[in-house]
Amino acid sequence: MAKTKLDPEKFCPIPFLQLQLNPRGNVSACCFSGEHKVGNVAESSLKEIWNNAEMRKWRREFMTGDIEICANAMKTFGCHRNYAYLTPKITLAEVQDGMPRKLDLRLNGKCNLECIMCDVWREPNHLYDECDFWTDGPTKIFPYLLEIEMLGGEPFIQKDTFRFIDEVCKVNKTVTWGFITNCQYKFTEQLQSYLDKIRLRSLHMSLDSVNPETYAKIRLKGDLKKTLSTVQSYMRYRDLRKLSGQRMQLFASMCVQRANWREIPEFLAFCDERDVQPVLQNVIGRDHLSLRTLERSEREGIIEFLSPLLAGKHQGGVRFVIDEVRGSL
Repeated sequence: MAKTKLDPEKFCPIPFLQLQLNPRGNVSACCFSGEHKVGNVAESSLKEIWNNAEMRKWRREFMTGDIEICANAMKTFGCHRNYAYLTPKITLAEVQDGMPRKLDLRLNGKCNLECIMCDVWREPNHLYDECDFWTDGPTKIFPYLLEIEMLGGEPFIQKDTFRFIDEVCKVNKTVTWGFITNCQYKFTEQLQSYLDKIRLRSLHMSLDSVNPETYAKIRLKGDLKKTLSTVQSYMRYRDLRKLSGQRMQLFASMCVQRANWREIPEFLAFCDERDVQPVLQNVIGRDHLSLRTLERSEREGIIEFLSPLLAGKHQGGVRFVIDEVRGSL
C-alpha cells in the first residue's frame, strides 16, 4: 500500500498496477502513453516484462516526479486523474513483489468493422496462445486482479473473451470488468449469461455517429440499425441489473473527425435521452481525417459552432474537442 504522501497532479498509479496487451504482442502499462512499449510476449514472459528495466524506469519517474514517458499524456488528457482512486492499492516500489492487478486487454485484432480511423482490425490474432498468459495467468495473475478492461478488435465476437471470463470466474469473483464494444452484433442469451457471471463496472459503446449515412462512411461494413438495436438491449440490461442492485455504467463515444463533427449536438442529445454518458474523443494519427489539418477558416468555424455547447452539462468533452482545434491555430 502507498504510504508516502504523493502529489496527485504529478502521480499515476497505473505503472504500479497494470499491463496493457495488444494484438501484436506488444506490452505497455497504459494506452494514454501512446502504448509506450516495455516488451513483447514473443521475446519475454509477462512475469519478466512486469519488472524489467523499462517498467522500473516508468515507476521511478513517478516516484521521483521527473516524468518523461507520461508527460505529454498527462498534459493533454489529464488521464492520471482518472486513476487516482487506485493509488491506495499500490506498493510504491520500482520492483513489484506481485504480478499486475489490473489488465487492459486487446488480445486479438479480429473485428466485424473496418473503421476508417482504426487499423486494429488488420492486426493478428492468437499471439497470446503461445505465451504465459493462459498458462501462468490462472494461478499467478487472474486470482489477484482488481480490474479488467477488454477491447478488441471487437471483444464480443472473439472466443478468447469468453474463455477469459470463464478462467477468471474460476478464481476471482470480485474483480470488476469494463468492455469497449461496437455493438455490431445481436445481444444474445449466451452473451447475457456471460455478463451475468461478472461484476460489470462499465460498458463503453463506440458509435461515432447516430446518422445512418455518416455511420456508414466511418464504420465500414457496419449497419447502424443493428448497432442501435444492441444499444437498446444494453440499456434494458443496465436497467435490469440496477433492479437487482448491480449497477453498471453505459458510455457511448464519438471519435470526432471531419465526417461527424457537425453531429456533436445530435450525439449529445441522443445520449442524454438514453441516460448514457457521452465520450468525445479526437482522432489520432490520421491527418487526413483530423480537424487540425482543415483550412484555418474551417477550424475557426468549428470553434464558433461548438462554443455554445460549453454552457451545457457536457462542457468538459466539448472543451476537449475545441482545445484540440484551437491548439492548431
